[in-house]
Amino acid sequence: MSSAAGIGVRAPLVAVAAACWTFTVWAQAGTAPQAPGAATAAERQRIEQAHDDVRRVTESTARDAARLSHELAAAIEADASNRPAPRQTFIDRLVFDRMDRDAVPHAGLASDEEFVRRVFLDAIGLPPTPAEVRAFLSDSTADKRARLIDSLLARDEFTEQWAWFFGDLLRSSGESGPGSQAFHFWLREQLAVDRPYDRFVSDLLTPSAKVHATLPSLALIGRNNQLKSRMVDGPDDYRIHNRLDAIDSLTIDIGRVFLGLNISCISCHNGARHLEQVNTWLAARTRKEFFEQAAFFGTTRMIGNWNDQIKNVDRDLQVDDLWKGYDTGDDAPFSTLAESQFPRPKGVFEPAFMLTGERPAAGAHPRAELARMITSHPQFARATVNLIWGRLMTVGFVEPYDGFDLNRLSGADAQPTNPELLEALAADFRTGGFRLKQLIRTIMSSSVYQLSSRFTGAWDDRYINYYPRKYVRVMSGPEVVDAVAEATGVPMRFTLTGEPARRVKQLTAPQDVGRRGEGQAVDSLMQSFFQSNRRTPAPSANKPSTLQALLMMRSTVVNDRVETTANGRAGELVASSATAAQIVDELFLATLARGPRPEEARVAVAAVEADRQRGTGNLLWALLNTAEFLVNH
Repeated sequence: MSSAAGIGVRAPLVAVAAACWTFTVWAQAGTAPQAPGAATAAERQRIEQAHDDVRRVTESTARDAARLSHELAAAIEADASNRPAPRQTFIDRLVFDRMDRDAVPHAGLASDEEFVRRVFLDAIGLPPTPAEVRAFLSDSTADKRARLIDSLLARDEFTEQWAWFFGDLLRSSGESGPGSQAFHFWLREQLAVDRPYDRFVSDLLTPSAKVHATLPSLALIGRNNQLKSRMVDGPDDYRIHNRLDAIDSLTIDIGRVFLGLNISCISCHNGARHLEQVNTWLAARTRKEFFEQAAFFGTTRMIGNWNDQIKNVDRDLQVDDLWKGYDTGDDAPFSTLAESQFPRPKGVFEPAFMLTGERPAAGAHPRAELARMITSHPQFARATVNLIWGRLMTVGFVEPYDGFDLNRLSGADAQPTNPELLEALAADFRTGGFRLKQLIRTIMSSSVYQLSSRFTGAWDDRYINYYPRKYVRVMSGPEVVDAVAEATGVPMRFTLTGEPARRVKQLTAPQDVGRRGEGQAVDSLMQSFFQSNRRTPAPSANKPSTLQALLMMRSTVVNDRVETTANGRAGELVASSATAAQIVDELFLATLARGPRPEEARVAVAAVEADRQRGTGNLLWALLNTAEFLVNH
C-alpha cells in the first residue's frame, strides 16, 4: 500500500484508537525587556535583544509543560483512579508536606501501565515489549517497581540512552576530531560502572596527550578547538589555531554543563546594566572574572596539525601544559585576535575561580585545581541534580538548566521551584559519592515521579511549581525513531565502523545517521523532535508541532515499517494464528503499553476482521500517530 493511499484508509482508526497527535502550537508569552538605564545606543539594544530568549525560556518552560500536560490529558486517557501516593523517600516528604501546607491537591499514583512505559522510556529510551508489559502487570509483589528500576539501570540500553543525553550536552560530534567515537564508548563505560561523576568531570578537564584522540576523555577540550584553514610558514607557525578562542569556548561549556551557569554574556561584556533583569548574580560579574576563570587553561597548549596532503588542518591536537599563560594581548605564535569570540581587551590574567575567588595553590596543576574547585563546590551537585531532575520530571528546579541565579537560591524570591528539595537532593548526591545511577534510582523510586499525568481536579497554574502531577514530555528525536523501530519490530539499518546498528542510540552522534538509505528521512524526523547537530547547545523544547505530525504521517521511517510485507510485527501477526482481538491487544501493548479501551477494541477488531492485512497495518500506523505514543506521560 502506498503512503498516500494508506493515510486515507487509516484516518478513521486514528480518531477512535486514540486522539491524533496534537497540532498544539502556542506563542511563548514573555515579559518585554526593560531598558537598562537611560542609554539607547544600538550596541546596548543588540545586547538586550540577545538576552530576550533567555528571559522568555526561564519564564515559560514550567508553564508550557503544565499546559501541554493539561491539554493532552484527555487524549492520553490515563487511568484516573486516585491511588494513594505514599511518602516513600525524602523527595516525597518534602514535596507532599509542602503541598499539604499550602492546600495544593495532587494526582494519584500512576497505574502500572502508565509507570512501566514511563520508566522504560526514561531509563533506556525504548518502550517495553508486549512480553515485558504482561510480565510486569502480572507481577503481584509489592517491590516490583523498585526491581524494574534496578533491572533497567543495569541494561546496556541505559548507557545508550544517557550517553546520548550527555553527548548532546557536551556537543560531542565530529568537531571533537578523530576521537569523538571513542569518547562516546568511553562515556558509556563510565555510565555502566556508575563511575563517580566528580571523577568523570575531572577526567574531562585534566588529561594531556601528544595526539588527543588517543585519550577519549580529551574530547571535550578537542571539541572546542578553533582550528582555521590557513597556510602555515613552518612547523613552529601555530596560527592555524586560535587558542584563546578555544579556551573561552571551553570555559563557557564548563560553566553551562557542570555549574549550571551561562557565563557567555560576561565573556563579551560586564554584567552590570545588562543582566539585572535576567540574572542578578551574573549582573555583578565582570569580564575580568571571566578571563580569570578561563586562565585556568592559560598554560594549556593546543597545537593543531597541518595535513600537507589535503592542504588543510585535521582535527587532532597535541594537548599539554607548557604555555606561558592567558595573555589576551600576545598569544603568538598562536593567533591572538578574537575571531569566534567577542574582541578581548589586552592583558595578562591569572586563574581565579569565579564562584569563590580561590586561586590555584603554588606549583599545582591549574586544570587539576579547577576540577577540584568545581567538583567540591555545592553548585556542582546542584547543577547536576537539576539536570537529571529536569530530564526525569520534565521541569527542572531551575530552567533553563544553565540559568542558575546564585543570589536567589532561597528566600521569598527563590528561583528554584523547590529550594529545599534541590538542596536535599544535592546533599544526597554528594554523600552518595556522586553516583548518577543512584541519583536516577532515587528520583524514580519516589511517589512524586510515579504520580499520574492525569489530574482529576480543577487545575490552577499556581500549582505548577509543586509537581502535583507528572508533566508529559515530548519524546526526543532518537527516542521517537527507536520507539518506532521497537514497536513495529523493524530495526533501523545503520552502520558504524562497518558494523550494523539497529537503533539511533547505538550510534555515537547525529551525523552517524548519514544521508544514504533512509538516513535523510531519519535525520529530518529527529530534527523535528529537536535533535541538535551538536554544534550549538542542546535545545530543551517540549512542544508538539505541525511538522512533527506531518512527518509522522508521511515519513517512510513510519510508513515502510507498518506494512505487513516489512518482516516486522504487523507481518508476523497477520501470518500467525492470532485472532483479530489478539492482534489488536498485541499492537496496543507494543505501542502504548496498555490494552485497548472498549470502544477502541470494537472499532480496531472490526477493521482487522474486515481486512486482516490492511487493517493490521492501518491500526499500527494509527497508534504510532497518537499523542499517547509520542509523549512520555
